[in-house]
Amino acid sequence: MQYFKDEEHEYVLCFDIEFDKKKLVQFAGILFKKINKSIYQPYRSLNCYVQTTVSFPFTAYTGITNQFLQECGVPLESVVQQVEDDLLKDIDLDKILIVSHGVHNDSLILIQNYINLNYNKLSIKPIDHYCTFENARKILLRKTDLKLEDIAEECCLHAVSEHDAFNDAWITVGVFSYLKALE
Repeated sequence: MQYFKDEEHEYVLCFDIEFDKKKLVQFAGILFKKINKSIYQPYRSLNCYVQTTVSFPFTAYTGITNQFLQECGVPLESVVQQVEDDLLKDIDLDKILIVSHGVHNDSLILIQNYINLNYNKLSIKPIDHYCTFENARKILLRKTDLKLEDIAEECCLHAVSEHDAFNDAWITVGVFSYLKALE
């Protein structure tokens, strides 16, 4: 169970991505469903890698190798399909909040890789977003020490493996809960 103080959306999707330049490499998302006032439970999750080739600086930064991506990754089309047909299947996108640390940049990278978390194709309405970076800057009243790891440490979360989208998505869940409690 997860506490998101005063959150009104029926669903909350906390996600993170890893990308090389503008190329999506890893997508991870945890979808929560509201079960009571401000109480959410994990509903679905997705963690997938794209079968692609990455640069040496990307590998040095994340530890994700070309060999791993060839062995464990799937084509980009499959990742897009998993997001749309598995993670967000039957979800009314007018009732979801999308949460990420740097949500505007992440959403831009996703749209360039054919994953739309920006607007509901059926209602043509924008999907609601919450940026933990921007909100941390406002709520914590500072301009520095705003990396996901900095805020996670403040709320007693330990990033087990940095630059792993699934781990960072879970850290984003905790940071979002922490920021909502401080609002």
